[in-house]
Amino acid sequence: MGLSPIRIAILDLYNGVPNMGMRCINAILDEWTTLKKQNTAITVFKTRANCELPDHHFDIYISSGGPGSPLDSINEQWDIFYTNWLDQMLALHKPVLLICHSFQIACRHFDLGTVCLRKSRQIGILPVHTLIEDDLFNGLQETFYTLESRSYQIIAPNDEKIRSMNAKIMALEKRRPTVPLERAIMGIKFSDKMYGVQFHPEAALHELVDYFNDPITKQSIIEEFSLEKWENIVHHLDATSPINSTYSHFIPNFLDKALKV
Repeated sequence: MGLSPIRIAILDLYNGVPNMGMRCINAILDEWTTLKKQNTAITVFKTRANCELPDHHFDIYISSGGPGSPLDSINEQWDIFYTNWLDQMLALHKPVLLICHSFQIACRHFDLGTVCLRKSRQIGILPVHTLIEDDLFNGLQETFYTLESRSYQIIAPNDEKIRSMNAKIMALEKRRPTVPLERAIMGIKFSDKMYGVQFHPEAALHELVDYFNDPITKQSIIEEFSLEKWENIVHHLDATSPINSTYSHFIPNFLDKALKV
């Protein structure tokens, strides 16, 4: 790419809701830029709030998580524009990473499985089990830990659609031998360039420590779940937390892969 900057588009699906996701994505990009001694130009598009979408001239695209239902917005203008954009990115073989809410919408749009409400909200530092080998998992264990924060899930994979797209299921949620429920899909390789995950690989340890120790957040988790649930979450947030490995590897691996010829 010579002296031209690597153009990176971030699609903000948080709809104006304050969040750590965008801060963490930008922090990873800053750290990766410094580490790799790259020249980057980053542009943020407020997709849900303002119907802003990047054109096809960017080198890399990262689409964020966000609040709310991935089903209720199907007839909203931003959602229609966004799913059309997904079609274009897939056809043009552009490097795209879809995080959580973005991933849910993509699975709904491409009909790769059933997108539905979970029996209860999932939140915590939880294991993800990989099913295939891929450069995105470089430096990670076969089972790695990451932040989950979701009320929705993708289950019942549409094998016919997955085969027709030449897509692959990359990972499943934690094993629950005592729970008679199907395990959710945690990652899909839509193509050699487009990936989506149901978790938050951008989550930074210091951000999570501040968030889960905030008195309001703590009380909310205790009331919704239990004190034991909150204690289990913060137990995974010490200096040796496995979240560090996911933060330092997953999205940087995607960026490295995106630049490979």
